[in-house]
Amino acid sequence: MRHPIVAAMLLCLAACQSPAVATAPASHDAAGKQFAPPSAGKGAVYFYNPAGASPVLDVTIDGLEIGRLGTQTWLRVDLATGHHVLRCRGAKTANARWVNIAAGEIRFVDVQMLPGRDACTLRETDAAAGRAAVLQGRRALQNQ
Repeated sequence: MRHPIVAAMLLCLAACQSPAVATAPASHDAAGKQFAPPSAGKGAVYFYNPAGASPVLDVTIDGLEIGRLGTQTWLRVDLATGHHVLRCRGAKTANARWVNIAAGEIRFVDVQMLPGRDACTLRETDAAAGRAAVLQGRRALQNQ
């Protein structure tokens, strides 16, 4: 009688896990967690998907896909100063946020799909919350 219950619980647990995304090598993960300043004339943006079940979300900057985020994963992108359009795409709908990046600046953007929604959200957070989420997560493999 216990085996069907255990099997059902394991199936439910597996269903709650978010789909996996490819992750970067451990050395790239560790390097990003140092929060080094961006190179001269650039700013940096960390995108992260915090704990909680979420589908895989595509992240783009100015129309170029930079990578995919799953639960507890993150990406870092160094950008030229100026205006940029950040987008995420979930199961059905994309969402956008416009930012102006200054030289030397490091910004953090929470990217997730909230339960019951069909669109992902992009929400800028403070450095403390962003750093904590990055430190708890794993660096996703980036396209650029």
